[in-house]
Amino acid sequence: MKNKIILSLIICLFQIAFANASIFEELDKPPEGAHEGQMVIGIFGSIGMPFGNLIDAENDFVDGDRYIFSESGVIKEFLITHLAYDFGFFFEYMPIDYVGIKSKIKKINIVQRTLFGADYNNWNKSLYSGYSFLIGPSIHFINRKRWDISLTPLVGYSFAKYNPTAVAENLIENYSGGKKKNVNGIIYGVELNYARYLSTGLFLSIGFDWNKYPISLSPEVKLINPHTSKSMNISSGDIQSINLDLSIGYAFDN
Repeated sequence: MKNKIILSLIICLFQIAFANASIFEELDKPPEGAHEGQMVIGIFGSIGMPFGNLIDAENDFVDGDRYIFSESGVIKEFLITHLAYDFGFFFEYMPIDYVGIKSKIKKINIVQRTLFGADYNNWNKSLYSGYSFLIGPSIHFINRKRWDISLTPLVGYSFAKYNPTAVAENLIENYSGGKKKNVNGIIYGVELNYARYLSTGLFLSIGFDWNKYPISLSPEVKLINPHTSKSMNISSGDIQSINLDLSIGYAFDN
């Protein structure tokens, strides 16, 4: 069901982008920058550092614990870090100068990783992952120039899973961890981008985005680390991230 919804959204975006292809004029000419009637379609990717009370809870759960490498007998402090990255498609249409309507479909990933050092084996596990659709107004501060600066608040819906204590469940003895939870729900974001329009009509953009993924857990997650007796009792929380965002696409002048 989830995959059918995502596929339907992707098809809708492409249908919107090309529905008026018959009335596009002089598409071989370079665009004049952001302006009324412009459409941009492309792909993006971003990477950054997550934070939030659920990330804090994950760090606290393994704080003070140790891991023994069975082959060498080396004991390492149980430290973890987190990385956020996502990628997907975007489409924007500008009905008037300075204002656009932007939509995105993206794959979200929050990865948890051990910090045992470069000389030792480290483990990577997915903490939060899913698909989302977002839409929002894009405010452009520049008009009809080869460069542009835009600010875009976004709101959307995600189909995601949260895997509490993702790494710990594989490395702590006599601990089975928590089950993956479906955490579908509303998500938020804001983007600040610098864009450049090339002579071929190609569109390049670099910027930063902030994302917030509110999470509600039912039933409540109640876990205990058998080594340290640290507990994790969570019924709700959030994961946030600030990412470096890169995108590439093509600008159509309607």
